[in-house]
Amino acid sequence: MTARKSQRAPNACSSCAKRRVRCDKQVPCGTCLARGLETTCAREVVNVKGRVTSAKQRVPVLSYFELQQENNRLKAELFKSKLLTQRKSTSSTYPRQEISAEVLENQTNLQHGKSDYHQQVWNRTDIWMPSKDCSDILLHHGFTWTSWIHFAVHLQTFELEHESAWITGVFLDGDPLWLAIYFGFIAMSLMFMDKDEARRAGLPLENTSELVQNWYGAALFFLNEAEFLRNPNFKTVQSIAILLGLAKNVGDFDLQPVLQATGIRIGQILGMDQEPPMISDDPVMQEISRRVWWTLVICEWLSIPARPPCIHQADFNVRLPLVLSDEELTTRLINEPNMATKMPRPVDYHNAMIFLAKSNYHFQIQMRAIENLDGDNLLEDLVLTTDEALANIISQLPSHLLEISGGLAKEREQYPPWVLWQQTTLSLSFLFYRMKVNRVLQHRWASSSDVLLARSKAICLDSANTIVSMVKQHKVVLARHRPWATTSALFSAALTLAAEAKRLDSNAAEEYIDRVQTCFSFFEYIKDHSALATRVLSELRVFCFHDSESTSV
Repeated sequence: MTARKSQRAPNACSSCAKRRVRCDKQVPCGTCLARGLETTCAREVVNVKGRVTSAKQRVPVLSYFELQQENNRLKAELFKSKLLTQRKSTSSTYPRQEISAEVLENQTNLQHGKSDYHQQVWNRTDIWMPSKDCSDILLHHGFTWTSWIHFAVHLQTFELEHESAWITGVFLDGDPLWLAIYFGFIAMSLMFMDKDEARRAGLPLENTSELVQNWYGAALFFLNEAEFLRNPNFKTVQSIAILLGLAKNVGDFDLQPVLQATGIRIGQILGMDQEPPMISDDPVMQEISRRVWWTLVICEWLSIPARPPCIHQADFNVRLPLVLSDEELTTRLINEPNMATKMPRPVDYHNAMIFLAKSNYHFQIQMRAIENLDGDNLLEDLVLTTDEALANIISQLPSHLLEISGGLAKEREQYPPWVLWQQTTLSLSFLFYRMKVNRVLQHRWASSSDVLLARSKAICLDSANTIVSMVKQHKVVLARHRPWATTSALFSAALTLAAEAKRLDSNAAEEYIDRVQTCFSFFEYIKDHSALATRVLSELRVFCFHDSESTSV
């Protein structure tokens, strides 16, 4: 194609120019990054006075944030030299308990350490109350980006309840359990907002993290006001399902597992654990009950680090949620779900996570039985069977949840905006558990040439490397959403790669060390908005540096 003639080369990228939207004139630009199109972002090549050219990338003056990033890069270089020193000074034989990333991760026990969160809301005057317009924006943002993470509410019903609460004129004097759901919902919605979205909502940009903590505290305040432990109520379980996704981000590590077990027990008292659910005769509420119940089970069976579950598969009988949207639940399709048109629906993600949780549950139960028998051959068979089961689940995912990030822009744009985010987080989840499952054999990799162990090692390290690559590729999106599960998965991948780097010579270890540096960079990037990331940074530094420091004394 012949380049068009122009007096000067345009600084805006081709995509922004074509769509006539504002471009920050970087490559890739912020607009393309937000749309997941960073790989196709480029400036137009034009003919300027007979010369075919494009605008050159400007060398920017470093901002304070960019100087911080450069600082982090220099720290990473220091880390590289320390880890290489540690590798050289460590024996070539490693007892399992000293090098197993699995053991180290469990010892770190991130969720059950001393909580960084302290309750800040003790009465209604402590609550930062948004305006009606701001509340509407937070609600609808949550409908798109966070409601399918917890599936705690029926969107249309919740929106009507929200309008009614504002009409009364005494919003904070309403049903305390509904208010617990509301403040949890908008806290998670805000946690998934970027600065531009928060600005459009009329929120103060300098303290969005404090607002998330304030609304999280407001949800706990209203739960306690309703004496939720003495008065079993479905709304309590709904609010807990939301708070489970917030607790680790705000640093409430001690309360999270207690809330999780409490939600399950209250659900059992209410009859959410049977078919049909006993919380209501309304088919719509029964379906919401199933979704919420499975949210609790997913959280319990995918706990990080793994612990003995407080509920087993034989303890309940709840079918999978229907593959219907919230709007479709109020139509005849609730009785004839097979008549629904095939299309992407948020609940597809929920069902995929249920299958993943079931697989991990069976793996953990059998792992404990094998550990009591001390049988390595049984362990190898279990790892192989579980990994094949995970691969089978992946192969049966709906097409829109499979890898689309590398496809053509036209293919990506045909899906709703939340699909790429679901696909990315689901990919990270399956990679994480494939890595975890195969990593239990890490103590035998170095001492065996067995084909099965070689396969296990390849899958584990490839999964860990891919986790790091995905986080690096989607850094802006993942940093914006700050999900605790991504932080946990990346921490685990970093431990896996750092432990393996200690086994290798300098040249072979270099690639692993570079990837661990990428992990440090991401944690530094989000630590101001994630208490979990702050804790992970500390634990990872200790793991990577303590041997080298002790040997240098």
